[in-house]
Amino acid sequence: MFHSEFYPTPKEVLYMMQLDCKDKVILEPHAGKGNIVDFCKENGAKEVLTMEINKDLQEIIKRKSTLIGDDFFQCKPEQVSHINAIYMNPPFSNADKHILHAWEVAPEGCEIVSLCNYSTIDAKYGRLHVLIRDYGITENLGDCFTEAERKTGVEVGMVRLFKPLASKEFEFEGFFMDEEEEEDQGNGILQYNEVRALVNRYVGTMKAFDKMKYELDALNHLISGIGMSSVTLEISSERMVTTKEQFSKIIQKRSWKHIFNKLNMEKYVTSGVMKDINKFVETQEKVPFTMKNIYRMLNIIVGTREQTFNRALEEAVDNFTKHTHENRFGVEGWKTNSGYMLNKKFICEGIVETSWGGGSLQVRYNSYSGNKIDDLVKVLCNITAKNYNDIGTLYRFNFDKVKHEKSFEIKPNEWYEFGFFNVKFFKKGTMHVKFKNMDDWYRLNYAYGQLKGFSLPETYKK
Repeated sequence: MFHSEFYPTPKEVLYMMQLDCKDKVILEPHAGKGNIVDFCKENGAKEVLTMEINKDLQEIIKRKSTLIGDDFFQCKPEQVSHINAIYMNPPFSNADKHILHAWEVAPEGCEIVSLCNYSTIDAKYGRLHVLIRDYGITENLGDCFTEAERKTGVEVGMVRLFKPLASKEFEFEGFFMDEEEEEDQGNGILQYNEVRALVNRYVGTMKAFDKMKYELDALNHLISGIGMSSVTLEISSERMVTTKEQFSKIIQKRSWKHIFNKLNMEKYVTSGVMKDINKFVETQEKVPFTMKNIYRMLNIIVGTREQTFNRALEEAVDNFTKHTHENRFGVEGWKTNSGYMLNKKFICEGIVETSWGGGSLQVRYNSYSGNKIDDLVKVLCNITAKNYNDIGTLYRFNFDKVKHEKSFEIKPNEWYEFGFFNVKFFKKGTMHVKFKNMDDWYRLNYAYGQLKGFSLPETYKK
């Protein structure tokens, strides 16, 4: 035991922090015995500078890194003016002060990633909250020290800050990467040249804004001499943009959304998962739109693909079984966990409504239940390797039928085919659903049972 707040960072947590180390000069201001230092060096850091207040730990850490001091609060900006990043796991008792000091000493363009007690950043007030709101993002990592040398027993938060470049000369330094080194990155999701083109477009847009702003300032200078009020820039009917920072945030957010649209995420994940993805996109306006950050985001998506699918699977089945007894699958003698898997036949509420003519039914647009059945179709497409575009949403069912059958009407109490199912609609708004193929039903419930830790009864095993 070196001191009461000595909590070495586990390697699993370091992977969760998504540290970008390659060819960077990194400061670790609370080095301890060097877990973060070792990780940075293993992942291509050019140099790791350290600070450590404990004398015994200093003897360990100076053999691994360049020790530049002991007390981080005595660190001056000129000591670390050449660093690219600050990665740290400071004492949780005053982690907020350490993060704020890191921001003060960090040079322009520096990234700061720090662990802390999540309650430190959960508060909606204070200087740290304002700093995160304007320049960073946070994540709740949960009680991620459960397998650590020393357990924290608290929810661990992560803060990621990006200190903007104010010097125009170096404004877009580091936005691109060497093509030879990075050609294979992206895991096939987006081509390297496509990512470079997106960043090129962003950089070009910002430079064009500079030219436009210069001309606008000249115009305002001229018209002020004849008593006219200043002219402002309007990007859309709702947003008045007067500064480059405002414009940059709009363009970065649109650029991140464009990437997610290119990935066709909506085809593969449930509406619940998509809400979290949209929330992620909303926060990216504070993350520099560089090639390296785009690849980092793509790697996160690839690395969490299994978790994303598992969550989509769980949501899709739970939507129908959680509160609806008649939709649950159970057999006599199978008491443990019965009532969770999806039945071969199930019922959806609030799917259809009476059409304008009153004689037929139509699928309600964007209904909650309609979204649930679409989520289930997406999951089944993943399990069975079928193309979601070939099936589409339940709402499209009306229009696709009309397109191919001019006189088509949805009639009550008649069976229709929709994707994996036969469906029947009723005037009270409900839809009865049954699987067309028992193999699809089996594979869905088998995957769901594996996820939940139980399986289909022996009677239903193949």
